[in-house]
Amino acid sequence: MGASTEDHAPAQTEGTATAVPGGAPDETPNARWGRSGVGAIVGTALVGLVLGTLLGWLVFGGSTPADDSAEAGFARDMVEHHAQAVEMSLEVLQTTEDPGVRTLATDIASTQGNQLGQMEGWIRQWDLPMARPGDRMDWMGEAHSHHHMHVVDDAPMAGMASPEQMESLRNAEGEAADILYLQLMTTHHIAGVDMAQAILDAGADGEVQRLAVAMVNGQEAEISLMKDMLAHFGAQTQEDLGQTVGVADGGAAGATEGHEGHTDGSEETGEHDH
Repeated sequence: MGASTEDHAPAQTEGTATAVPGGAPDETPNARWGRSGVGAIVGTALVGLVLGTLLGWLVFGGSTPADDSAEAGFARDMVEHHAQAVEMSLEVLQTTEDPGVRTLATDIASTQGNQLGQMEGWIRQWDLPMARPGDRMDWMGEAHSHHHMHVVDDAPMAGMASPEQMESLRNAEGEAADILYLQLMTTHHIAGVDMAQAILDAGADGEVQRLAVAMVNGQEAEISLMKDMLAHFGAQTQEDLGQTVGVADGGAAGATEGHEGHTDGSEETGEHDH
């Protein structure tokens, strides 16, 4: 197993550095996470939901976005996008032994769980259905066509992992799981930044603008961090490889323009000698 990425990790929070009250002193980090982590992330989403609803009443008042507006499209798509980021982070937290990966995944799950709740709160306050009136990402328009983002067959939208990639992440262990998580999350963040920038370019203001700016700044910083962490493992992003990770057939996957050819995920995430 390669060297730890601890040097690349964000500052650890108290929750990731200490045992859960009531836990056995010799519990592994994975066991401690299993006892409390999911509940903590659900809690952040609920806090975000309440916050989003309350802020919605205060900020949006009687003026609410239309069902087919860019704001509504952004909120609906980003709720789905964030939900997968939380799911991927919870998956790797079940297996990782790397302090840097653990801290990063905890931060992503907590932050995006909270933001997800806020956006669901907006939709509730706007009295809009979660169902879209059209296709995913239609609200982005031609100016932000996702042809340049990494798109995989069967993935719900640009940047998101396909069911096969998610299954590969669930089945991966150790360093291979850490690498695959970082590769998938980097791609996820690249698309997330593009989506957040699109709503800013569409003229969003108030709470929508504030949250989109926070997403751009936070996820761009995490993209840089994850690239450094992958380099520490002797690995690269999907974009730098020009390949799709976590797929077995090696077939065309509608990848980033100019990025064709795909390899088995075990080859990509695998087995680097350090």
